[in-house]
Amino acid sequence: MKTIKLSDGREITYELTRKRVKNVNFRAKENGIVAVSANSRVSVRQIEDFLAERADFFLKAFEQMQKRALENSKNSRLVRFLGRDFPVRIIENSREIAVLDENELRVFTKSSDESYIAGLREKAILTRFAALCRELDGEVRARLSEKGFAPPPVRISIKDMESRWGSCSYNRGHISINSRLSAYPRETVLSVFYHEYAHFWHHDHSQNFYRFLLELYPDYYKHNNVLKQN
Repeated sequence: MKTIKLSDGREITYELTRKRVKNVNFRAKENGIVAVSANSRVSVRQIEDFLAERADFFLKAFEQMQKRALENSKNSRLVRFLGRDFPVRIIENSREIAVLDENELRVFTKSSDESYIAGLREKAILTRFAALCRELDGEVRARLSEKGFAPPPVRISIKDMESRWGSCSYNRGHISINSRLSAYPRETVLSVFYHEYAHFWHHDHSQNFYRFLLELYPDYYKHNNVLKQN
């Protein structure tokens, strides 16, 4: 590894590897070093002359890499959705929206206010969770019909609840799902749906209730017990 000093005082460090290659190859690395590969016929003087000529290009590349590293450091926060941790990436943009896909949560905003950014993140997660709840509701209703139980008309609402993961007002046809369930695996959320739907037939937590529940969803304890571990 060698360092050359430019006429203006700046420096470039490079690492030379001799290979059987036709051309001289240069690659700016994230650690601020230029990786050079060349055959034995190319002199060190030729390589260093080229580096000096292209100094602005390499130094600008290093500057951009440092900027990206800083942005990645700022974006190192994670959000949890359906039992998985998703990295959060902040993208400077006027859209003011957050989008959760299969790999990350992207926040498009011009704001640097953490509480505002957190609000965008929560809205994106809630949007995805609401879609999941509609899917799970349909799944449970199909299972009830398959078992010969006519599912009643039900309104599903999602809200933050302090002490319960779900609640059922069977006389009003209303089920509430705790928004904090969005952090748990899909099957755990599904277990709460089955639990609340079972209350339309059994209003308490008697043995008959759990017998009915396990008939609908045999893996209930396996997935619902996750909530008791937190």
